[in-house]
Order: sequence, then C-alpha cells, then structure tokens
Amino acid sequence: MIRRWRQAKPGQEPSLSIVVAVYNKARDLELCLEGYSHQSFLNFELILADDGSNPDIEALVKRHAQSAPYPITYLWQEDKGWGKPRMLNWAALEARAERLVFTDGDCIPHRHFARAHHQESSSDTASCGRRVDLFDKVSAEMTIEKVKTGALESPLWLLNKAVSHEIDFGQQGIYLPYIMARTLTAFYRAPRLLGSNMGVHKQKLLEVNGFDESFNVAGVGEDTDMQRRFEMAGLKVKWITYRAVQYHLWHNLTTVGEQAHKIYEDLKSKNNMNAIKGIREFQPEWESYRRPSNS
Repeated sequence: MIRRWRQAKPGQEPSLSIVVAVYNKARDLELCLEGYSHQSFLNFELILADDGSNPDIEALVKRHAQSAPYPITYLWQEDKGWGKPRMLNWAALEARAERLVFTDGDCIPHRHFARAHHQESSSDTASCGRRVDLFDKVSAEMTIEKVKTGALESPLWLLNKAVSHEIDFGQQGIYLPYIMARTLTAFYRAPRLLGSNMGVHKQKLLEVNGFDESFNVAGVGEDTDMQRRFEMAGLKVKWITYRAVQYHLWHNLTTVGEQAHKIYEDLKSKNNMNAIKGIREFQPEWESYRRPSNS
C-alpha cells in the first residue's frame, strides 16, 4: 500500500528538491518543518519520504502544507521493516529540480541550509555538510519559537551548550561566510558523506542507480557505500561544513549489528558502481501506480 499527494505553489520551477526521510517522531518533524519555513533561500520543493509512519505524521504534514512557502510532496509506504532506501529512490524519481538534497526529519536546518546547498550545485560534485548533535535535555527544551528566532544559530549559545556538555560537535553549528568556510575545511581530512546532509545532481544519482535497497536493516554503511559509488562515477565529494548546518535532535542510538556491516562489506567486494537493487529496479513499479496529483 502506498500514498502520494502534492501541495503545489504558484511560481517558478524549484532549483532544489529537498528530500526529508521520515519515520514517526511528530514533534521532531514539526520542528524540522518550521526550520524550512524560515530559510533565506526558498526556491525549493520539500519531499517527505515516509517509511510507514502512523497517520499523525501525514496529518501534521497536511497542516503545515497549508501555509508553507514552498511546494510539498508527501510519499508514504506501508511499514514492512527498513525501507528507507526505497523511499529515497521514490523521492528522487518524483523530484522536479536538477539538484537533490537528502536529510532526515529529526534534523532542524539552519536558515541558510538550502542556500548553502544551492550555492554548491555543480553537477560534478556531491556536497556534504555536518550537524550538531543535541543531547536529550536540549532536545526536550526545543520549541517552535526557538526555531523561528534562530536561537540555535547563536555562537554564544553553541559555546555555552558545548562547555556544559549538552551538545556535541558544537563548532559545526557555526555559520561562516563562504571564504572563511572554504579556508577552514581546506585543512579537513577527506570529505565523508552524511546521509542527513548531502546534495547531488539527480542525473548523477540516476547514473549510479540511486540508493541500494540491499541495505534492508538500519545501521552504518549506506552513506559510505553511496560515496564509494559516487567516486567510481567520477564525482568529487566536497565539504560544505560551516555553511550547510543542521541540528540533530536526540534519540536513542540505533543498535548497529553485524548484518549492516556485512551488507556493506559484501557490496564493497563486488566493486559495483551501480546499486544492485536501486532506482531502475523500482521504476517499473513506480510507473505502474503513479497517478496525477493536485499539481
């Protein structure tokens, strides 16, 4: 069982398609969506890729869509276990912009998040930002008002919370001008893709057959496998730290088992550039149930 609807907005075609992976956690998603309503760059569409959440999530998205300053597409599939890669492939097929950004519903974007990804939209690069991890107390105290006013973006707030050990990677929450950010990241080690903060051209994602549904359990490896395949396709992975900033709300850590590690190692040994089970394998099904939306 699947559902799909779109809330269109008048105006030009979007320059970015921001894909938000969702699974329950309504309060987190509400804070996340509020962050996108206050972006300094608004020529984007938001695609919610929902891997089987309860009905409260769709109701929340519908309420938000009524006043959102950008078009929203909502995609939902029945919960049959870990299906995030499939949802991301579906979202990529639905996307109307050339540049795709992938993130998660428990990450609040800095007000310049969309702008930063748009500025780094070269077709031969995959952009990767980082995030600040908010611990349980700070996450519980987060409010819509704090997101609206940009309270998380204050360097003083970040420093205070870092010193009191209420957040981790606080330095990654500081937004810097382009030249300063480029200068600092020049001394970083080789870039590493982060699934909640990455951008790539749609055509390049299609060239590597999208996300691999071989990852049928939550855990590590998906991001690393995607980077491996991007680089095989000739893409350069580029830091946009200190510009594409986001704040990750606290949750219990996912237990990473041997199965996730084994999937990654098995795929790595195949030295494959294309996903074994990716967009091309999903596309016939997508075309069979696709219906006109209200766009």
